[in-house]
Amino acid sequence: MTNRIFFLLVFAWFQGCNEFSREDQIRDECEITKRNGYLYMIPILQKHTASGVTESNSLYWVGNTEFSYRKCISESKKNQFNLRSN
Repeated sequence: MTNRIFFLLVFAWFQGCNEFSREDQIRDECEITKRNGYLYMIPILQKHTASGVTESNSLYWVGNTEFSYRKCISESKKNQFNLRSN
């Protein structure tokens, strides 16, 4: 009987740790970075340019933001089974 209770407690603990994977944490950071990039940088790039061509600066920024977002999401998928240390 004690072995069953011990096994259930250990099993419940492992299930709880499984929910705290780094995948979710990294994915949240990816979303925040992407949102902040669009929220703050696009208006700045539309107003201040070195060459005077504002459309190309925004297009490059959008392309780079989407590319880095996809890299970030793929990195989070790699960390699916890594647990947080905190």
